[in-house]
Amino acid sequence: MIRADEFYERLGSAIKARREALSLTQSDLAARLGLSRTSITNIERGRQRLLIDQFCRLAEILRCERDALLIGLSQPGSSRRPRASSTDAMSATVADFVESLGNDKRGQP
Repeated sequence: MIRADEFYERLGSAIKARREALSLTQSDLAARLGLSRTSITNIERGRQRLLIDQFCRLAEILRCERDALLIGLSQPGSSRRPRASSTDAMSATVADFVESLGNDKRGQP
């Protein structure tokens, strides 16, 4: 199971890779998203979490499906492909992650 901190680190890496592939600077992305450059740095390092509306806007800015940023984050080495380009597909991925968090907490006192 993946820890929340690890999930956000992997998500940040995926965001950074996509941003760099589009030749966007952190400042460019920050301006378009309405955040500071420092926030983008922290998001890419997994230290700052995104609100769902920010995540959706980020995917639009990065010109990719939301699910494309989430694929493979919940399981190391996963090569699962998006089922569709809809919010239903994203919801299933997010639901898998949330369920894994619940499973982690069940074993703790």
